[in-house]
Order: sequence, then C-alpha cells, then structure tokens
Amino acid sequence: MKKIDYRGWVIPLVLLVAWLIVTAKQWVDPALLAPPAAVWQAFVESWQAGEVTENIIASLLRNTAGFIAGGVMGAVLGLTLGLNVWLDRIFSPTLNAIKHVAVFAWIPLMIMWFGHGEVSKVIFIALVVFYPVFFNTYDGVKNVPVKIKEVAQIFQLSPVRTFFKVILPAAAPSIFAGLNIALVFSWVATVGAEYFFVSSVGVVNPIMDGQNLFQMEVVLYGMAIIAIVGLLFSKAAQFFENYNLRWRQAANK
Repeated sequence: MKKIDYRGWVIPLVLLVAWLIVTAKQWVDPALLAPPAAVWQAFVESWQAGEVTENIIASLLRNTAGFIAGGVMGAVLGLTLGLNVWLDRIFSPTLNAIKHVAVFAWIPLMIMWFGHGEVSKVIFIALVVFYPVFFNTYDGVKNVPVKIKEVAQIFQLSPVRTFFKVILPAAAPSIFAGLNIALVFSWVATVGAEYFFVSSVGVVNPIMDGQNLFQMEVVLYGMAIIAIVGLLFSKAAQFFENYNLRWRQAANK
C-alpha cells in the first residue's frame, strides 16, 4: 500500500498559523487581510444562499465545453498532420508561428468578433486547450519508431489496422500527456475568461464582487474555491493519464 507523504502540508499549515497570528494580533488592517473566521463566515453565507454551487457548476460547464471543443480539434488536427506529410508541410509552419502569440492577445479579437458573452469564453478556453493537445498528438505520431512501422508492413496490416494497432498505441503516451496538460490549463483559462470578459455566473464572481465592495473576506474565499477546484483538476488529470496508460506500467514491471 502506497504511503501518504504529508510533507506537502508543511508550508500550507505554516502559512495558516501565520495568518491566524497576524490577524489575531491585528498587525495588518483587516480590510487588507481578513481573519480566517471572517473568510469562513463569508463562505458559509454564500453556500447557504446557493451561490457557491451555482458558480462552480457554471464554471465547470463552461470549462467542459471549451475542453471538449479544443481537445477534439487539437487531437484530430494533430493526427491528420502527423500522418499526412503533404498537409503537414502546408499547415505546420503557420501553426508553429501562431503558437508564439500569447493566448491573452486574442481576447480583443474575440470580443470584436464574438462579443463579451459565453461564446467568447468557451472559444478562449478551447484555444488554450488546443495547443498542448495538438502539438503533443502531432509529436507523438511523428515520433513513432520506424521499426514499429516496419513490423506493421511485414505483417501486411491495412492502413486502418496499422493506425489503430500500431501508431495510436505508440503515440498514446504523448497524446495523454497533452490532454493532461490541457486539463490543468483549461481551468486557468476558465478563470481568465471569466475575469477578462463580461462578468456572469462563475467562480470569479466572488472575487470581482469582493473587489468592488472592498470585502477582503469574500475575495479570499473566492480565491480558495478556485485553488481547490484547480487542485482537483490536477489530481484528475494525473489519475486520467495513469489509468489510460496502465498497460504501459504493467509492461515495465
């Protein structure tokens, strides 16, 4: 049975104790750093009002839509260019150039083209997801060892069987690594989209409301919600990759 490493809790606990001491001694103005009790009270009130659940569900739905759209486009295009040399030579230089444009630089264009609403948010998330999925899928297909392809030719496998039985399994580690990265980045993109586009229901709402009303306890509880959900996304991505590549772990034993 795998032992749990508690060392990662040291710094969070130290920061929590420091936070308790600083606010209890009033070394910092409560308007700038609210005490933990006030943050907890703000969270409880929002939970009882149903705002926490509503905001999290709205953000997760927005995140899921963007992740699916960007992930599917990235995987399909990565497989297509990785398998077709002619298309690769046409499109790869352009895609490699575009990837150097910071994703936040696309926001003004998205606002002008699609407005400030939900469509722009989902497209922004999809764009952030697209790049890691596309390039990892592309690299995974392009880097399939030649010897493996030669084995498929020796057994006279059809192109379809070669793809599903040889190329796709060989490229799977790189593809799932891209999906892993994209899943984590998608949550960061969701928070960014809710912050930069017109505010609506979402996890950023408490932060924006607390900022406008200068209620630091609301801002801090909003940040805590974002951090917790982000941590769950990271754990889910790790589990997703390990589960889908369990055959590789078994082969290495």
